[in-house]
Amino acid sequence: MRSPPTRFLILVLLIPLGWWLFGQARSSWRAYWILSDCQQGKAVLTKAYWGGHGRFVYRYVVDEKQFTGVSSTDWKDAKYKNVGIGEEAVVYYSASHPWLSLLYKPEGFLDLLPALIALTLVCFIVITAMRPKSKWAFNIDAA
Repeated sequence: MRSPPTRFLILVLLIPLGWWLFGQARSSWRAYWILSDCQQGKAVLTKAYWGGHGRFVYRYVVDEKQFTGVSSTDWKDAKYKNVGIGEEAVVYYSASHPWLSLLYKPEGFLDLLPALIALTLVCFIVITAMRPKSKWAFNIDAA
């Protein structure tokens, strides 16, 4: 049986990796749909996003319905990389899922290598929690 501090350490390692993997999967899903049936429109930047990193909250309209999104600006396009609050920018959204949007056109729907590395680590951590004697488990009880 694993000691409580060891289980706590496993949980501490698993939570941030799982959270990051969830974020990667969500971003990949959004990029996939935007790339699969991309439409272009105009968005108005309404405020700076609290999470920082040059991200903005923006508003756009599709088929007379208003949507909001959060994205960084298109740093590759000189016309839109320095847009500010109250200004317009191009928004890319999915025609079939219009609530999925970005202020830049995604290049691909998966950064494969970092996601695979993190998924592998998560698998080893889960194995360590479930079967600590497995040859695939991390040896974290060594003193």
